[in-house]
Amino acid sequence: MPTVLLRLAGPMQSYGTSSRWEERATGSRPVKSAVIGLVANALGLCADTPLDTLTGMTFAVRCDCPGRQLRDEQTAGGGHFPPADPHSPNPEPDYGAPRNPTLTPQGTLQANRWKDGRDPVLLTKHYLADAAFLAGLSTHDDQLAHTIDTALRRPARLLFLGRHCCPPARPVAHGVTPHGPEHWPSKIPLLPEATTALPTVWTEVPPMTGALPSAENPVSFTARSHTTLFLHASTVTPPTPEPWT
Repeated sequence: MPTVLLRLAGPMQSYGTSSRWEERATGSRPVKSAVIGLVANALGLCADTPLDTLTGMTFAVRCDCPGRQLRDEQTAGGGHFPPADPHSPNPEPDYGAPRNPTLTPQGTLQANRWKDGRDPVLLTKHYLADAAFLAGLSTHDDQLAHTIDTALRRPARLLFLGRHCCPPARPVAHGVTPHGPEHWPSKIPLLPEATTALPTVWTEVPPMTGALPSAENPVSFTARSHTTLFLHASTVTPPTPEPWT
């Protein structure tokens, strides 16, 4: 059962599963939805392309370096509206500097419209800094595995680690291994960035006792819909890190 390996390492990564609007959280590891999206980008697929072939692959991810949490606060949407255009009854806002943001009773900032403009929104985005993961997508289709690996080496579009502002530090393609999801995490050497000899691995499994349910199997990126998959966490002892190449 061949597995496509992806090295996910960079200055910043971010993998949200449910957060939206003002608070953009990140999980402690890459999620299957993000890895499928990265592969779809490499293949040049459109957002509304059916994902059955990719989501049917078995997902696993190994944490060689957990990194650290990083928070970034930004403002968006503040400014004055331009003078009314008689030919445009609904002029677009002029996004200028934030204008005296104030907290709502709920403790958040809203983009409230007023006569001449609107208030800004304060966004808090969370990232993983200096983390390194090795992800794998396993399939019984050997041709599909090598097609994806080729696309990762010459992607149709730019690749990013969860968000557009998070480019990978090194090539994502890490080859194709004949080992399936049960074996590759302990067979493939640690990444050079590894900070532990006993990394944690999350492996997609059928529903079972002790498996963690997570809504990260993408159905449609256009509709932002996902189904639940189950992950089993364990620790492994891979070979020593490969040298930098």
